Amino acid sequence: MRIPVLLVLSVLLCWAATAAGRVDVAKMKDWTIVVAEDAIPSERYAADEFHTLFRQAAGMELPIATTPPGKTHNVFIGPGAAMRGTRAGFDVDDLGEEALRIRIKSKNIAIAGGRPRGTLYGVYTFFERYFGVRFLTYDHTFVPRPGAVASIPREAISYVPPFSFRWSYYRENAEHPEFAARLRVNTVTNDEKLGGITRQSLINHSLYKWLNPAKYGESHPEYFALVDGERKLDVGGGGPEPCVTNPDVIDIVADGVLAELDAHPDRRNISVSQNDNNAYCRCERCQALNEREGTPMGAHLTLVNAVAERVEKEHPDVKVGTLAYWYTRQAPNTIKPHPNVQIQLCSIECCTFHAIDDPECPRNRKFCEDMRAWKAICDDIWVWNYNTNFHYYDLPFPNLRSIGPNVRFFLNNNVKGVFMQANGNGLSGEMSDLRNYVIARCIWEPSLDSWDLVKEFCRLHYAEAAQPILDYLTMLHDNVAERGLHPGCFPSAEEVGLDAGITRKARDYFDHALALAQSDAVRARVEKASICAYKAMIVAGLGAWEYENGVVRRELAQDEHGVVERYVELCGKYHMTMASERMPIGEYLAQLERIRSTAAVRIENPVWRLTVLPEENGKLVDMFHKPTGRQFLAAMTHADVLRGTHEDIGMLGLDASLAFDAQVEASTIALTKTLEDGSTVVRRIALDPERPERIVFASTLTHHGPAPKAYRFKAHPEFNAASHSEDCEVVSAYIKNGRWIRFNRGWENEKGPEGAVLKAAKGGGFAFYNHEARFGALVSYDPDQVGRPYLWWHAPWAQINLELFTPTTELKPGQSLNLDYALQYLAEPPQ
Repeated sequence: MRIPVLLVLSVLLCWAATAAGRVDVAKMKDWTIVVAEDAIPSERYAADEFHTLFRQAAGMELPIATTPPGKTHNVFIGPGAAMRGTRAGFDVDDLGEEALRIRIKSKNIAIAGGRPRGTLYGVYTFFERYFGVRFLTYDHTFVPRPGAVASIPREAISYVPPFSFRWSYYRENAEHPEFAARLRVNTVTNDEKLGGITRQSLINHSLYKWLNPAKYGESHPEYFALVDGERKLDVGGGGPEPCVTNPDVIDIVADGVLAELDAHPDRRNISVSQNDNNAYCRCERCQALNEREGTPMGAHLTLVNAVAERVEKEHPDVKVGTLAYWYTRQAPNTIKPHPNVQIQLCSIECCTFHAIDDPECPRNRKFCEDMRAWKAICDDIWVWNYNTNFHYYDLPFPNLRSIGPNVRFFLNNNVKGVFMQANGNGLSGEMSDLRNYVIARCIWEPSLDSWDLVKEFCRLHYAEAAQPILDYLTMLHDNVAERGLHPGCFPSAEEVGLDAGITRKARDYFDHALALAQSDAVRARVEKASICAYKAMIVAGLGAWEYENGVVRRELAQDEHGVVERYVELCGKYHMTMASERMPIGEYLAQLERIRSTAAVRIENPVWRLTVLPEENGKLVDMFHKPTGRQFLAAMTHADVLRGTHEDIGMLGLDASLAFDAQVEASTIALTKTLEDGSTVVRRIALDPERPERIVFASTLTHHGPAPKAYRFKAHPEFNAASHSEDCEVVSAYIKNGRWIRFNRGWENEKGPEGAVLKAAKGGGFAFYNHEARFGALVSYDPDQVGRPYLWWHAPWAQINLELFTPTTELKPGQSLNLDYALQYLAEPPQ
């Protein structure tokens, strides 16, 4: 089987070619592979790779020598003196680290490029271009049968990869660096044989390295961000943000950066970037700068520029990189990046199905605006793009049509580095072999069409079983388009168009493909790919909790073929390691087993039915309102099959997952747990006998450890909002501050312009109301116990959380931390 050779004639991508006549491959049997004696390791390895691939593609074993045996019939690998002395020869001094040239003459061939990777990449390009070789997976290289390619053109080509940093973030690349090199992913190995990694590093969160609260928090709290009138030191995401306009902070960061560069003189960039939280500084100086610039990036970029100026003086070849992420993604009004600053935009808010520059996708418009604004003021932009479902690594993820257009959009907007994040901390994720191939090919050669690459991969990798898999992928993408969906990188099954009918079709396509497979190798490839279909049936098909005799179960609506058992079998057979970004597959499979038989307790009255899982942190999995027949808890929305719950979580000082002992007395569930240090946790869930519409919660942690310890509680309900509308006139959130205030206008995920209203409220009331469905919930609490109420609202999941956090409290032995609140049904919005 011979596939068409892709001939790319793109000025943008720096391909150049001239041709005159052809070289007869059959007559190359007496040629010699020549690599200079003083060649670097990657050039010697390139000669070995040429030898191996030529044997496979042409059926000939060419010898390798350090000097040419004659003036003709040589394949020169690398920029040796012998190569430069022939008519096929050329210089590589202008080719940087990775650019390549191939010159094919009638009597000699020369393949060479910049050091350290250009020559090796030239060899791979040679076999892809002229012999139709395709590096599909680490254990499957497609090579047409010997003799399929009779001749190759006499021509000269040059290629300069447009992105100097390329990372298809799959663990398969990290575990098989030789394969990563074949895909030209230049970020995973220091092995000199493979050309090492690019000397530029991923731009990432970094300020925590130099401004650590353990070192400066007590002596210099003014170094850290002022938020809500406090210098908060207990912040997640790597720690508190610094006060970026504080002159001492700028000095400390600059000194730390210079010391790191002095210790690593080979580095060509360094990150000076925010930590992973949104608690940026609101002090008078930072706030004034941010208001003038229209974005919190104003103050942050001021810090970055100040550090970059000092770096420029001592390390003129080094770039300073910073994230344009979350609250810093928007470019400032007047401040421009210093010439040696790299800006890395993160597309985490974007739709993953549509191309980022698709004008019909409302979710992507703001990112396009931000990208174009940065392009106008910065000529070294990087992108952090998202290519997986971080909640379900193995759920169908329809983004294969958008990969190519996205990469070309990046190229057209001054992007020099591309981090395509996928399930890089796990193996065997959804179509990971296919997507890794498509991503890697596109970021090496952006002119390629990603859907054409999908078809190429499937026909070569799945062979006779390819068509049903292509039909499945077509259906998956067409289904999302027809439903008008805009999934992000944390989508639910519903957000990617999955329901019982679609998941059944998906499994049928894979069953058909498996029936067509004619070899064990193809059968195994199809089985591995089919894991996503079984996961889809599980996630989209889990029914409601069923309670009987102290046990609850969640049955699969369409389990007639042992879907769960088959899923478990395939996960083990193909070495899946992670179910989601943070959940190992073993933990997920254990949860799947537990939902078939989990100990439970239940209380009810004429208004409510509550079902609790004591051994699963006392989660409520059933909050059923009898008069309306409404289930108040959200459907499962994460890889965690025990989500869609209401529980109190220990956010600090306490393991978030406890196995409680449970006692039921009348209308009260008492959950108790004694910790290893003797501390006790008691949680009571009761139906108020005097006010049967109320559910009362009371959690108490009493510390008995030998030394003081800090703790914090969080009430975490996941309510079913019963609407996918993002309109606050449909689903409204309220906070009580003397009177009830509706505050969720313009809310986006966990942030919104009226957040200050929420944070300032001390009235002890928190509510939501769906005006179309005419129901809601009211949470009443003691404002002296609650450090802050917190709204999490995600319309695509039809989920709304009214969360309560206690302040972080240091308890001495014998002291307690309490969180008490009550919930009631709302038939009308709060007045």
